[in-house]
Amino acid sequence: MSNLQPLLSRNRYTDEEWALAVAGRCGWNTANYPRLEWCGQPSDPNSFYRFCTEHDQQAREEAPATYGH
Repeated sequence: MSNLQPLLSRNRYTDEEWALAVAGRCGWNTANYPRLEWCGQPSDPNSFYRFCTEHDQQAREEAPATYGH
C-alpha cells in the first residue's frame, strides 16, 4: 500500500504527468515552456499533487490560490 496522498481526478493531469504521478514521481516541469522536462524525483508523501518536497513547497509559495498554503 502506498503512503502517498490519493491521486486527484485524472483530468487534472496530462498523460505525462499522470504516468509520473502513478509511479510516485514529481511531475513538475523544470524546463521553460514550451519545452517540457519533468523533475522525476520521488513524490513527497504529503503532496496532494504528487510533487517532490521542493516543488510542492515552490508551488504553494508561488501559487497559493491553486496549490494551497
